Amino acid sequence: MKMLVVCSDFPYPADHGGRVDTWGRIKVLSELGWKLHLLVCGKQMPTKEEMKAVYAYVEEITLCDRRSKLADMLHSIPMQVKSRSELRNVELSGGYDYVLLEGDYVYPILDNPKIRQDTAILRVHNDEAVYFKALARSTKNIVHKMYYHMESSKFAKLQKKMLEKVDKYLFISSKEFESFRKQNPRARSLFLPPPVTNGSFEASDFRSKHVVFIGSLFMPNNREAIQWYLEHIHPLMLKEPEYKFIIAGNSRKQSLSWLDAYDMTNVIVHDTPKSLTDIYRNGYLFVNPMQNGAGVKLKTIEAIQNGLPVISTSIGYEGTGLVDNEHIMIADRPEQFYGKIKQLFDQPQTAKALLDSSQAFLRMHYNHKEVLKDYMQSLNANDLVKQVL
Repeated sequence: MKMLVVCSDFPYPADHGGRVDTWGRIKVLSELGWKLHLLVCGKQMPTKEEMKAVYAYVEEITLCDRRSKLADMLHSIPMQVKSRSELRNVELSGGYDYVLLEGDYVYPILDNPKIRQDTAILRVHNDEAVYFKALARSTKNIVHKMYYHMESSKFAKLQKKMLEKVDKYLFISSKEFESFRKQNPRARSLFLPPPVTNGSFEASDFRSKHVVFIGSLFMPNNREAIQWYLEHIHPLMLKEPEYKFIIAGNSRKQSLSWLDAYDMTNVIVHDTPKSLTDIYRNGYLFVNPMQNGAGVKLKTIEAIQNGLPVISTSIGYEGTGLVDNEHIMIADRPEQFYGKIKQLFDQPQTAKALLDSSQAFLRMHYNHKEVLKDYMQSLNANDLVKQVL
């Protein structure tokens, strides 16, 4: 069986949420015996080493240019989609049993003459209309706010067009899946959790007093989360002996001057680190103080995999299926958030029990490989019935 995987960003290295999900799925599909062709329409060109790593799992890689201009903002299609219009014209070998669209951004591939629309499967990373509206709330830049609102409105219209062309959906968020299924019962939709592929889960020794946040530092919703923590929680935490707040993520070489307004005592920032292993290993707990967002915040799942119990706002854990006070601790008000951190600092046995429970939940419910295998088998069986009829 042959599948084309279409991405808006090169999936390797898996250094942020979207890449983690896509790269894990590529490896799973390869392990299941699929012959994979990868088509990427993004800004950044992969290195030879990155291409080599991906070729271990795919037979063919095609790169096409993402082209954007200011006038695209006036188009009825979202700018993120319009800039990938070249997908309509890129030369493909064809003969694909299925085409996996990694998100709404690659919608133009459906107009490529080598693609049959009935083979299309959409991986829903976010409800993009909701996501861009959340970004608009997070940013203080007026121009950016206007852009995000425009994209949100355009994505809402695009999603209706998508329903006319695609009837197979794989949702990363259980919350968004349930909402979609109620509104579109005829679509062949499924909750496919993010890939949890670690052979063994890590575990903290709970010796340090490091509170960790890892996320893309160029994203306004992550910046907003860090600023909320620095304003409301960090000053209270400075009373704790040996406490440090560790921030890590890819800044894409953008300025970190937005941190200058805050007390950075005992704050360590790792800008675009090559590895996160030691940051997780030396952490005590992970915080996800997101104020705005959509879809699943993969940073929460990755933290649990890497051995840290998580304290989050309601936004930071939605769609994961994790249960408050059983797998994760949830707090939306600053005094509650601080109290949860203090509780886990004072009770390492509670921190360990929370981590053990959350890791057991992921092992049981986040079996990406089995869920995807069953889904693809059901599609194949259905197609065979159609051929016989």
